[in-house]
Amino acid sequence: MLNSTSESGLAVDSTIYDIISIVLGNSSDGWLNLTTDNATNATNATNATNATNTTGCWNEYCLDEDEYEDLLTNHIKPVAFEWVFVALYVVTFVVGLVGNALVCFAVWQNPNMRTVTNVFIVNLAVGDFLVILICLPPTLVQDVTETWFLGTGMCKTVLYLQSTSVSVSVLTLSAISVERWWAICYPLRFKSTLPRARKIIVVIWGVALMSALPEVIVSDAHPFEFPKPFTSNLLTTCKPSWNELNQGIYQVIVAVLFYIMPMVLMALTYAHIAIVLWRHEIPGAEKKKKRRITCHVSEQLPALPEQGCRKPMLDGNRNSQEDQILSRRKAARMLIAIVIVFGICYLPVHMMSLLRYFKVIEFSVNDPGLLVLSLVSHWLPYFNSALNPVIYNFMSAKFRKEFKAACFCCFYGIRSRPFRNRREHTFTMTFSNSNYSNCHTEEVTMNSI
Repeated sequence: MLNSTSESGLAVDSTIYDIISIVLGNSSDGWLNLTTDNATNATNATNATNATNTTGCWNEYCLDEDEYEDLLTNHIKPVAFEWVFVALYVVTFVVGLVGNALVCFAVWQNPNMRTVTNVFIVNLAVGDFLVILICLPPTLVQDVTETWFLGTGMCKTVLYLQSTSVSVSVLTLSAISVERWWAICYPLRFKSTLPRARKIIVVIWGVALMSALPEVIVSDAHPFEFPKPFTSNLLTTCKPSWNELNQGIYQVIVAVLFYIMPMVLMALTYAHIAIVLWRHEIPGAEKKKKRRITCHVSEQLPALPEQGCRKPMLDGNRNSQEDQILSRRKAARMLIAIVIVFGICYLPVHMMSLLRYFKVIEFSVNDPGLLVLSLVSHWLPYFNSALNPVIYNFMSAKFRKEFKAACFCCFYGIRSRPFRNRREHTFTMTFSNSNYSNCHTEEVTMNSI
């Protein structure tokens, strides 16, 4: 869908004579100095033809095939700034796999966490896990070496799974926003259930798999055209086979259906959710600091009779409502953060794809800034997949507890249940005495473990 692998093979736009001349000239910038100027390419081709005719060489520099191969191998070796991206990809790979696996494990291990929202979050984690495991490594290799080494079959598979995962992510986030919107803003009209959530997830995967089919049909591995008789798989690219106009139209459709419309939908739903949650007046919110029970009695008064401080009256309903609203606010903050991060991470790759296919910008490797921007835009979607579990850990106490328990289980081989065997019940008790003016009413928070 995003074709991040197809934009990284920027050497395809240059002739092989540009590459060889750069390497032979010992340029310090290497492939950053390549040019895509058509006039220069035509001149190089003409010179190469003349050289071949007059010297009998099959290439402009009269190199044998081994020397030619060595020059190309040196050309595709990572330069200094590319090693930075290699490190970023490695960290993203490890954090993404471990984090998303922990999300799935936490919800699977704890039945109390199998809520509708968490089931959708697990679906999001599964998609992120697959794209990091299958798509990240070959994308990194092509971004750094400008070469697709895995052939046509893996080219189709990687682009298809990448597109499917992106669709699953955005559709899942949209489903979460709509489900939360109905549950919070219209609680009497809608009831969230796990069976309905599972059906929605099946529909999400069906739509995602169908929408990514064009990638399987048109994607292909395109070998670089070297001067005959030399052949090599170096500089091969994985990209769609149709013309750039059709690809541009396809990218517009994808951007509208799987980025712009979902982001607008999520912005509207979460804005309404925020208005409802933060405008609501929470009972007792102004009395967050609870004090111990005191009963001030004048020394001149006799001992308090039995009815002096009457039996406490439970105020559980108010606390329950307050806890529910606070819990929903925390969940809303986390989900809004996930949506914002998703929008930021996927905006550059959508923009770069559209600008490239409609010739607004030319992806010349002669422009280091544009090249770095292209590499960053390819890395950000994977970074988003790895960042989601980190957001859960920092913004959800339940996920944080389960992550700690899962790590404890992995390191020590046993399941820790420090939060499962004891339940904390909080309720407010109100003490009053109408007979004594010095015995006044106060609130106290009681914890029962």
